[in-house]
Amino acid sequence: MSVKLRPYTEYKDPGVPWLGRVPSDWDVVRLKHASDQIVCGATPASSAAENWDGDIVWATPADVGKSRWLRDSQRQITDAGLASCSARLVPRGSIILTCRAPIGGVALAAMPLCTSQGCKSIIPNASRLHSVFGFYLMGAMKHHLQSLGSGTTFPEISTDVLAGTEIPIPPLHMQRQIAAFLTRVDLTVRRLIRAKRRQIELLNEQKQVIINWAVTRGLNPNTPLKQSGIYWLDEIPAHWNLRKLKCLVDITSGQVDPRVEPYRRQVLVAPNHVESGTGRITYEETAADQGADSGKYLVQEGQIIYSKIRPNLRKAAVALRDCLCSADMYPLSPNELELRTEFLLTLLLSDPFTRYALDCSMRVAMPKINRDALRQCWLWYPSLSEQDEILRALSTEIAPLDTLVYAARRQIDLFREYRTRLIADVVTGKLDVRGVELPDLEGADIADDLGDSDFGSDTDQDDLPDAEEVEADDED
Repeated sequence: MSVKLRPYTEYKDPGVPWLGRVPSDWDVVRLKHASDQIVCGATPASSAAENWDGDIVWATPADVGKSRWLRDSQRQITDAGLASCSARLVPRGSIILTCRAPIGGVALAAMPLCTSQGCKSIIPNASRLHSVFGFYLMGAMKHHLQSLGSGTTFPEISTDVLAGTEIPIPPLHMQRQIAAFLTRVDLTVRRLIRAKRRQIELLNEQKQVIINWAVTRGLNPNTPLKQSGIYWLDEIPAHWNLRKLKCLVDITSGQVDPRVEPYRRQVLVAPNHVESGTGRITYEETAADQGADSGKYLVQEGQIIYSKIRPNLRKAAVALRDCLCSADMYPLSPNELELRTEFLLTLLLSDPFTRYALDCSMRVAMPKINRDALRQCWLWYPSLSEQDEILRALSTEIAPLDTLVYAARRQIDLFREYRTRLIADVVTGKLDVRGVELPDLEGADIADDLGDSDFGSDTDQDDLPDAEEVEADDED
């Protein structure tokens, strides 16, 4: 996808270092002068907490991280609960900004809502700032906003500092054009990313078929089989061993405080950092980056980290360095005289093991497999030499599929980089979208894109409204 844009013809220097030059007919004003109000979030009192599950959305930084068009939340609060705390409702179209670690997450309110203390709500002045333009602008300012945070443990940007931040303001009609253009480009990029994701899913499914056969039948198709006697496992090669996990694997216990050094600066792996079914850690964040404040497990390089939450997701990976892991995960160390680490990882990601873990998770209120149930799981495995042969064969057979997956992921990264750069250049006036034809989306059903905006993360998110939709609300 390519959109050819040119710079504006005339520029001026407003003297704002992070912004640089802007088009000559643009204003640069403090955010407070483009907003009706900047509203701080609040924490509900205990009496309000008792009234959750009502009809008012209560948005947190986690909600902003998952969705950019906030219409729902894991927490809701009743009118009675709202009356007992200092929070206030902000109107639909408000720009919701996370102002504590991590600073710079942004979303739009799809309905009147309240936010927690980790967020601030920018209520745009309808005559100065268009909501969707403001959303894209705040997203492009993420790194600048992060630089304004203060505090050593958990940096935060104050309301006064946020209000005094200088922002570029094009004429309102131009903001509408920019908002419409970027929303359409964004939608096009998301569809390209979705197609690549589907390709990756199909390739990973093919890999899973190959892996499941190798770890339940071995490499010799003529090898004699025996009944395992386990309802979720079926037959295995007759010469393979069958022992409980507790006899082969050590599960780390004891937790550390991620708020203190040296743990605060260590990488903290949580389930959301691990790709489902592949054994791949997709990105890294420190405990400080995540604002971690509860006990975590110490993990040594080479240990397997297995997520006990929602076993159907099959989230397990080998730690690439000494790190921490979430209390929702278990660090595992196999007996090296019996099991290769990579072979154990392959078993944990296999269909039979997942069937067992799912069955255990259905017996408790929270969908998870606890430590005792994990220890009681049967593991099936050959000799170390045969494990090595299987791992080598899998590596050879899966390598071409991994190459295709890597290429698809690289294309996704390039799509995202293109979108991020384009948005930043357009909302800061480096590129002119006037008179540019919007990407052709004829025949596409915009409803198909609800729930999957893919705005720079692997988490499915909600679609943005069209610029005209917010504009209609502004006029009411």
